[in-house]
Amino acid sequence: MMQPETKPTAPPANHIAFLDAVRGVAILMVMSYHALSAGCGGMGQLHWRRFFRDFHDTPPHFLPFLPLTLGWAGVAVFFAVSGFCIHLSYEKSKPKDFKHFFVRRFFRIYPPFLAAVLFFAFLLPDTKLNMGLPSDVVQFWSHFFMVHHIDVRLFYGINPSFWSIVIEAQLYLIYPLLLLLVRRYGWGIGLLVPGVVELALRGTVYFYCIPNYLHSSPLYYWFSWAVGAKLADDYLNRRPLFLARIPFWIFPAAILFTNFLRPFEEFTFVFAALATTKFISHMLSRPDLPASKPTLVSTMLSRIGIISYSVYLLNQPLLNSCSHYLRDATASYHVTFLFLLFCLLGFCGVILTFSGLFYRWVEIPSIELGKWVLKKIARKDVRPTPATASMT
Repeated sequence: MMQPETKPTAPPANHIAFLDAVRGVAILMVMSYHALSAGCGGMGQLHWRRFFRDFHDTPPHFLPFLPLTLGWAGVAVFFAVSGFCIHLSYEKSKPKDFKHFFVRRFFRIYPPFLAAVLFFAFLLPDTKLNMGLPSDVVQFWSHFFMVHHIDVRLFYGINPSFWSIVIEAQLYLIYPLLLLLVRRYGWGIGLLVPGVVELALRGTVYFYCIPNYLHSSPLYYWFSWAVGAKLADDYLNRRPLFLARIPFWIFPAAILFTNFLRPFEEFTFVFAALATTKFISHMLSRPDLPASKPTLVSTMLSRIGIISYSVYLLNQPLLNSCSHYLRDATASYHVTFLFLLFCLLGFCGVILTFSGLFYRWVEIPSIELGKWVLKKIARKDVRPTPATASMT
């Protein structure tokens, strides 16, 4: 007998409001992780002592902020939410074809990305490139064409956070392959193939240093993205929701276990994506979800989630620059780690404001431009040919 919480309780909606709050939580996780890393001189994680995290030689002031070291898992949250939203959007789109899909994705992702690249490459002093140096020329053009992830020398250039934007864009490119697998063999094989590929690559890393073009490829994150798409498909087709029957506590436990045990560290990302998918599944099956009123916290998180892409594009270099400025300005004083970290966390408010302006002036115009291009394409597609016109 089907459990009542395993299927959605309302028809599939065009906009699922609580996902904005989920994105808000994810970007706050990422920002706190970057603030911790900037405040600790690049130390965002406990070091390893053989198979375990090293608590013994870690500075005592670092330990109270240990939860922030998992902030990087916000990227896994974004990937799972992206898989859900992209599949939901594609299946509900009209016309449903990949030409329109890729046009929408291009204008949603690339122009804001390029604007951020130009800002950091030519305006921000700490990240400014010298185009007289061949290495910086390669750095710029590799980012311009979104291929900087293939070489470890380029991977963290300009803005280290940009790696995941490239992975996200390439996951869109292989999305048709996922759909092909699903349509031919069903979701069982559709998840099995990405799962085998991603888990095999992640399992190999501990024993063998795989090339960067594999370690930083969409295949390394394919399953973590596809689980969101699977849940969206269940939601659309009113089937029992993916992961709904599995107890939620399993995923946080797996995240902690893998994060603190070195041979399994690479699997933490997968469990974070699964935890996100499980949470979305739970929220979709709540009977009171359509009628529930947003709280002040959820409203604030939703507003942050709406601008989360802009925040993600901008936050890390700005936090690093703020850290450098504070260290230089207080060089003659004894500044504690706590003071520096709290200043950086406070500066996150400034970044959110700046990101809101970036969203309004860059993201929204880019989205609107994409809509205009799609309208032009639609008019061209329906324009009668001369032969057709003469028959009418």
